[in-house]
Amino acid sequence: MRAGAEPRTYGWFWLVQVAATIEAALLFVAGAYLRDAEALGFAFIVLLTLGWILFRPGRVIPVVGRSMVFADVAFWMVPATVSNALNGGSLGSIALPAALGTTAVVGLIAAAGFLLTRAKPTAGKRAPRAVAGAAAVVFLAVTGFAAATGSGRSTTAAGDLVISATNARFSTNTLTADHGTVTVDFINNDLFWHTFTVTDLGVDIRLPVKGNQRLSFNAKPGTYEFMCAIPGHKSIGMKGTLIIR
Repeated sequence: MRAGAEPRTYGWFWLVQVAATIEAALLFVAGAYLRDAEALGFAFIVLLTLGWILFRPGRVIPVVGRSMVFADVAFWMVPATVSNALNGGSLGSIALPAALGTTAVVGLIAAAGFLLTRAKPTAGKRAPRAVAGAAAVVFLAVTGFAAATGSGRSTTAAGDLVISATNARFSTNTLTADHGTVTVDFINNDLFWHTFTVTDLGVDIRLPVKGNQRLSFNAKPGTYEFMCAIPGHKSIGMKGTLIIR
């Protein structure tokens, strides 16, 4: 080693940087693959927070700010992983949110470790690497489970009202069906959660990335509004009309 050179440290701050870098890369890849403008916009914000950490090493405020992003991603992606796994989703629909959720949780643990050690960039020895190793084991276990049990999209039946959410838009703004039993087949092609909600009929399908669900319900003749109940999504146009004849 060169005289005067500092040894490389693998402490909590290092793990925050690694988690932030991986998360930013995953969000850009997911946004590009899914053609999801909302995900790409969020990925750009994540990239800015990553730069904040890299160019202000060891500072508390950038790490606290980045923790808020980790928490937001974990809030959406951990339940998405569980939901798709329990409903027999495809390998991709489980592995993608699992990777993002695991990375976000690791980032939160690393940020907590960094702050609890009084924001010392070199603090932490074996613990950060143990957390990273445990996260890798969890991710491999989840994807292994997905590969063994995943069945993918459910089969659409004749007469189903098929609707999907793509790039924060519904595939159609008008659905028409005869009164009586109505079946909706809803698919979410975006990274973040969407819902198909008809408040007046008590219908509320909530789906994560690549989620798919068929739901049957009874409806009397009339005109009903359907929408995405995720805050802000209705206001950007995720709404439409369900006509029951």
